[in-house]
Amino acid sequence: MSKMYDVIQELCRRNKTDVTKMCRALGIPRSTLSELATGRTRQLSLKHAQPIADYFGVTLGQLAGAEPLDEATDAIRDEPVAAYENLTRYLTEQDKEDIVTLIRLRAELNRGRR
Repeated sequence: MSKMYDVIQELCRRNKTDVTKMCRALGIPRSTLSELATGRTRQLSLKHAQPIADYFGVTLGQLAGAEPLDEATDAIRDEPVAAYENLTRYLTEQDKEDIVTLIRLRAELNRGRR
């Protein structure tokens, strides 16, 4: 098992989640972390490491085990909020407008059901 995987497990423990839920929230294949866990890979690519570091609010150095974890990482993350924050970084302004429109339409439909 890699040092990075140990750190990810510790961050999950501190944040009352597990690796599978974290992967789901971030859209990272669970198999990517399984490869890390079994030692077939030693580190994650930046493509996968950066979203995980952002999700837990740590640096890449902390995620890799090169720097100690702060006590500040003990704060429990709200998984839907964390997933939304991560997702919105990749959305265009048009995507965001479309989401707002869909929410408004759903609200109108819900009001019509009362």
